[in-house]
Amino acid sequence: MVLGHELLDLRWGAAAVRTALVALTGAVIAAAAIEWHARAAFARYSWTHLPEEGVVVHQGAWWHKEIWLPVSRLQHLDVVRGPIERAYGLATLALFTAGYHQYSVRLEGLDPERALTLRDTLLAEIRAQRLRAEP
Repeated sequence: MVLGHELLDLRWGAAAVRTALVALTGAVIAAAAIEWHARAAFARYSWTHLPEEGVVVHQGAWWHKEIWLPVSRLQHLDVVRGPIERAYGLATLALFTAGYHQYSVRLEGLDPERALTLRDTLLAEIRAQRLRAEP
């Protein structure tokens, strides 16, 4: 009878090892999928400043979206640096537009100097355009 218990214990040990391997494999596959999606989403995020015209933002890993923000529609600009962004030396430029309640586009992951420079450049373009529009 002792031999039967040893076989039973060995069988349960093998099942536990198989279960652990399946769980570990699933965790590795899930982590790889999450990392792939994050890299794809970041790689698909870009923006371009077109002087005197505005900003074009491309977003989306699965569904691609192009957002065109003309200078004439920009209301105000904010440079935001939360605690995590400050720790990594990053900044976010928030562009708020006219014509839609609380609509904004965020350019994330910018160098702080680049965010401030872009904000100042866009503000100068907004001022110049408004001065041209006045009679």
